[in-house]
This record gives sequence, C-alpha cells and structure tokens, in this order.
Amino acid sequence: MAERASLMRKNGIVNQAAAISLILFLASCGGKEEPTRVKASSDAVSAPIIWQTGALKENLSALSTANDGSSRFLMGFESGGLQMVSFDGADVSEPGPYKTESLGSGTMADFQGAQLAVFPGVSRNADKIVVYVYGEGLVAPFEVELAADIEGAIEGVCSASADYDAATAIIAYWTDLDNSTLVRGRIRVDGENLIYEKIDELSFSKYLTSCDLEGSYVVAGGGFGLDIRDAENKSTLVSLPDVPVDISALETDSNLQIATALSGGRVFVADASGNASRIAFEEGLSSQAPEKVAHVLLSDATSEASFPNGFLAVESRIIGQDTQLVFVDRQDLYRSFKAD
Repeated sequence: MAERASLMRKNGIVNQAAAISLILFLASCGGKEEPTRVKASSDAVSAPIIWQTGALKENLSALSTANDGSSRFLMGFESGGLQMVSFDGADVSEPGPYKTESLGSGTMADFQGAQLAVFPGVSRNADKIVVYVYGEGLVAPFEVELAADIEGAIEGVCSASADYDAATAIIAYWTDLDNSTLVRGRIRVDGENLIYEKIDELSFSKYLTSCDLEGSYVVAGGGFGLDIRDAENKSTLVSLPDVPVDISALETDSNLQIATALSGGRVFVADASGNASRIAFEEGLSSQAPEKVAHVLLSDATSEASFPNGFLAVESRIIGQDTQLVFVDRQDLYRSFKAD
C-alpha cells in the first residue's frame, strides 16, 4: 500500500519536493542454496593517512554523503543536531534540530529546477522512516516523515539510488521486533509528495546491526558476521573477530569494495568474494591513527586534489582528544588489499 508524505515546507523557507534517484537490484528471496563461508585473513592491509578534518563537535551517531561528486558530509551528532560539513570539517550548513542513529546514502535530485540532496534516515524516536533534504534555499537539513506501517523501533536503515518503475530510491531497514529481517521498499515522488512502497523482505540467520545497498548487492552485518548477497540472492558469509556496526560499499567495474567498522573499533576491508583483512592505519606527520572507529564511508568522488581516485573516510576516536575524520586513498587501499 502506498503512503504519502508532503514535502511542503510549513515554515515557508522553500516549497519544493525532494526527488531521490536509486538502483533496484532484483534479488530473489526464495533460494535454498548454502552460503559460501569465508574467514577473514589474519594479515593487515597498510593504509597511510593522507588527510584529516579539523576537530568535530563531538562523536558521531551517523555519517553519510551524497552522490553529487563533491566531498560534503551529512553528520548526525550523538547529543543531537544534523549538519552538512565540508571535507575539512568546516560547517556548510546550520545544524538542523534533529537526532538520528542511522543514515542511508544520499542522492542528488533536480526537482522543479532545484538541486536537492536527499538522505533516508530514522526519526529521533526511531518510529518513522524519514528523509533529510538539503539544498539551495535551506539554511539547514530539513526532515520529511514518510508514512509507513512499521511496528517496533527502527534500529537501522540503508539506501541506494535507482531509476526503475518511476522509483527514485530504494531503502532497507530492520526493527527490534524482527531484528533478523531486512525490509526493503522504494520511494518515489508524486507531485509534492514522497510515497513509500514496500517491496520485499530478506531473512538472516541472526540479528542485524548494519547494512548497505550498492548496485546489485546487499551487504549486511550482524551476529552472523558479514553477509554479501548478489542480485540472485547468493550469499557469501565472512567470519570477523567482532560484529560489524557500520558498512560502506562501492561497486566498481571490476569488483565490490566494502569497508566495515567492527564493534571493537577496528576497520576491515572486503570484496564480493568474501576476502577480508584488517586495515592498519599509518600515521602521518600531522595525523594519528584512530584508537577506535565507529563510522566508515567509501567514496569515488574525485573533487579533492589529494584523492583523484576517491577515498575511505573513517571517524577517528582517540581517548582525551577531539573526534575527526581521517582519510586514506581508496584506490591504493584496494590495490594493496588485492595484492595481499
């Protein structure tokens, strides 16, 4: 059943709808084929830190970026506030008065001549799917609720871009009442309304803690480790030393690139075949290796001179010091990983 949510601004700052663009991968849920099981390598992949932001306000509750080719981030903070931040950590927008524990990937949309960045997320009370919209005419990210029949608290959400059946985005979420099932749905624009429609469900052997949607893949983390599913729902299970709490995936011409932060604070890199290794961050002259990482983000954006091939950004937490993002070169990282 389709549900509607109006995109009209009640306070009159803007009067535009958000369009979300996204790829539906056609996954089949009925397969009984046994998954391929892989254990992560005990070897580490070295990753020199090339850049870091200035100090962030506090630890992050969520981190995302849009596919607009730039290097801007939407950051949710632990005590509340949602803000667009530059590659250097400088404020791009004012903070929005929202709190979220989970953000999906953002996408750019041209709606009635306005370029808008749209990020699916979870409401403050974890009872609604929302989208956060930011663009010209908005001083801060703006939250739009989506009407959807959801029971229980939403524990996490992920999303990707699509352009099928007039849909603009596909999202997936799970709840505390059924934390081993990923519910997928699509978002489309109808006039000045955002409409959410459920698609299907994917079941996992244990509880979920994280996910990402990328191209034809679903990548999920939980009590089972890392589960990588292709367009035919064939599963590759990766055994890791801790539970994946944040996942970022990027499909390239040759493979699927995955980065995941584990509950113990370490970061692992993986590919579609389930090969996986820990990342050993190498300190620079002005950068320190993180003691703990809670959020990861892979990007193929080439707008930064220091990263012509994209980057991996991680939230670096060090006891007694300010939180910041640190960056490593994405292509060099995966070249080293493949060589190992």
